[in-house]
Amino acid sequence: MKTIAIIESCDTKYTETAYMKECVEKAGLKALVLNTATGPVECANPDDNGRVVDVSRGEIVAAYGTPWSELEDKTKGEKIEFMRKAVTAYVENLYKEGKIHGIISVGGLQNTTMATAAMSVLPIGFPKVMATTVASGTKQFSLVVGDKDIVAMPTICDCTGLNLITRKVIANACGCVIGMVQTAGEVIAKGDKPVIGLTLMGVTNNGCMAAVEELERNGYEVLGFHATGVGGAVMEQMAADGLIDGVLDLTQHEITSEYFGGGFSYGPGAAVRLLKTTASRVPLVVSLGGIDFVDYNKKEAHVVPNLDSRKTYDHNADTVHIKITPDEARDIAKIMATRLNTADYPASCPVKVLIPTDGMRHNTTIGEALYDPETDKALIDTLKANLNPNIEVIEVEGNLDAPEWGVKAAKVMLEVMAAAKK
Repeated sequence: MKTIAIIESCDTKYTETAYMKECVEKAGLKALVLNTATGPVECANPDDNGRVVDVSRGEIVAAYGTPWSELEDKTKGEKIEFMRKAVTAYVENLYKEGKIHGIISVGGLQNTTMATAAMSVLPIGFPKVMATTVASGTKQFSLVVGDKDIVAMPTICDCTGLNLITRKVIANACGCVIGMVQTAGEVIAKGDKPVIGLTLMGVTNNGCMAAVEELERNGYEVLGFHATGVGGAVMEQMAADGLIDGVLDLTQHEITSEYFGGGFSYGPGAAVRLLKTTASRVPLVVSLGGIDFVDYNKKEAHVVPNLDSRKTYDHNADTVHIKITPDEARDIAKIMATRLNTADYPASCPVKVLIPTDGMRHNTTIGEALYDPETDKALIDTLKANLNPNIEVIEVEGNLDAPEWGVKAAKVMLEVMAAAKK
């Protein structure tokens, strides 16, 4: 019988937890309730005796090396942080031992913080569902899902027991994880084909998709990652984990978002771009897609200095693309060069940097909205001047978003993969 782990604070969510366990068991699966309560009372029903709670908070923290008695005098924040780490370790061990096949939680910020931390150590493909009060408003999506495939569902109402809203939302959330466990739920595993990770976004899509098609024609499986906040970081982590054999990192837009510290494509993964792939020494070809602009919601774009004097382009009704200045381009190029220079690759298979000669994205050729040769030259010249000589720089004629440019990039990647095999 397959088992679904249920992470809940049973001092405040006992009623909801009992209902979740009932939903799972009605589907013919086993429910394993992990109690992450941090309040004075461990369980809202002192007579539970294992009817709902399967693993007490004491068992969870003891497995992490500390008896609950040592935590009782800690602050609420300290207890939550310790429980977050403890339940994460507990869930990871359950998975490694093959004891769980799906995981779910329902709650507010406290429960979301603890439960999604535990979910984040589970591999992509493993069923994970978080029904939460914080999946709403203007909060960053990363607060709930991070860089994993966690299904986030807004609870609509706060979790104050069962009512006509929460009963239905909880049942749907349980149905979601039950369905995944029963019909899918296989974690990702590499097939027979070698795998290449590739970064792209809307404004580099034409060139990047041509590269995808060329690589696939040559027997590779290609995973595309949307470089708007977290995609690039996920790709790098998968490369570090050995799930990706080579990286064609054509779109560096997340570095620019990191530099500005905001915007539509800003995300927590931006700060680590380029470092994990270079550290793992995976075959690597890099280019400058989307690094020459920053994107903002129109209501927030006023935070960009000297906005009125910049070249801009309306991506859609809500988002504006803003060309960076030559000074900003120099700063960003130095960031990129510094990170690439950490690469310690063999001379037979160096990191290669592809420089498009006619624009780094859509709408940047002569006469188009974001055409700015001064900025582009500042970025390219600074990058070349700061890269280590063991990194090969190749100029590729054309605009990065052109299909013919993407094919040329793919061919360089194929050469690098062939050299790596040797």
